[in-house]
Amino acid sequence: MNRSWLIIAALSCASAMADNNATINNSGQQYSGVASVNQSAGNQQQQINSRAIVVGGQAHDSLVQKLDGKVDASLNANAAIQGSSFSNGNGVLGVNQSAGANTQMINAVRISINPGPQSIDDSVLSQQNTTLLTDSGLTPTTGSRQVVTSDQAFTGSRGVVQVNQSAGVGNRVANTLAITIK
Repeated sequence: MNRSWLIIAALSCASAMADNNATINNSGQQYSGVASVNQSAGNQQQQINSRAIVVGGQAHDSLVQKLDGKVDASLNANAAIQGSSFSNGNGVLGVNQSAGANTQMINAVRISINPGPQSIDDSVLSQQNTTLLTDSGLTPTTGSRQVVTSDQAFTGSRGVVQVNQSAGVGNRVANTLAITIK
């Protein structure tokens, strides 16, 4: 194994984390099937790509994320999906990309082939609700935030495409899709 590549990779990761820059460039082209990507730069990031397929029952899942701690709200953060990333793909794609701190993201797909009725209870629906941290009052944000998506990214893709992209502090986003076939 070439140790110089390992050192370069480690330095690249450290540099990306220090700068709070997350970049995807020309990646994931012509994906097929299920593709899930989580990329973050910064501190205290939580990301989930969840896929559940159930035959003959109810699809139960519980996706819980919890963050504790304070972060510097004045940091600079940049998230970018560039080039032809994820273009001309087919299937189920989930992309979570964040730069900054205290960000929570969920992409969830649930497919159930069920002969009987299915209900969705409040606990499942509440996963899309977000609340602010108790100490998230009027914090000055002097840092810059930038989110960029290339006009060529995701072109020609077919199927389910879920994308969460954020830059900054305390962002909470969710994409959920539930399909029941009776």
